Amino acid sequence: MNNKTKGSNAERELLLMLYEKGYAISRVAGSGSSTLPTPDIIAIKKNKGFAIECKTKSGEYLNIRPSQINELEIWERLSGLKSMVAWRLGKNKWYFIHYTKMKKTKKAYSIKKTEIQENGIDFQELIKH
Repeated sequence: MNNKTKGSNAERELLLMLYEKGYAISRVAGSGSSTLPTPDIIAIKKNKGFAIECKTKSGEYLNIRPSQINELEIWERLSGLKSMVAWRLGKNKWYFIHYTKMKKTKKAYSIKKTEIQENGIDFQELIKH
């Protein structure tokens, strides 16, 4: 399975999880190829919600291009919805972190697997907010 298919399947998995918890959801297919700032998933429940940039990657680090973080910043400012980065670490095991909590390096925004597990929130915590 190629990376694009793996990522799309993970987005659909998270979409279904959110829907099952009562969120109105939308997946922005091809969000990375749009010329406009668009997150992968938009989830809203009772006038509150969030925009999510989804990542599924093995390894100890997650790196995100500055342009993707810039899009989350713009989206958050325009929509008023909190913008989160979601990293899938195993089947149905998601961790979420606000993009401002990621470390900026010369080439990317980065977070270690252990850091998102310790400092991020899991799915159950996300839907409590």
